[in-house]
Amino acid sequence: MPKIKKPQTLIQWGNEEVTALELFKELDRLVAQPVMNLYEMDGDMYLSDYRKLSDAQWRINVALKKYKGEVV
Repeated sequence: MPKIKKPQTLIQWGNEEVTALELFKELDRLVAQPVMNLYEMDGDMYLSDYRKLSDAQWRINVALKKYKGEVV
């Protein structure tokens, strides 16, 4: 039986539009390693990890505002 493709809703993620699956993959890329490092280093953080988490937070904030219809 052929697989039926489901329609993909595009989400504004920074300067590009991505599907929900791509969004979660990008969030995992930005967040997983920094959080693991925080755990392993008892709360210390590399500056590069801080940048990745800050970038993820900014993109999430903008995406949520656009989803809610708020002006960004």
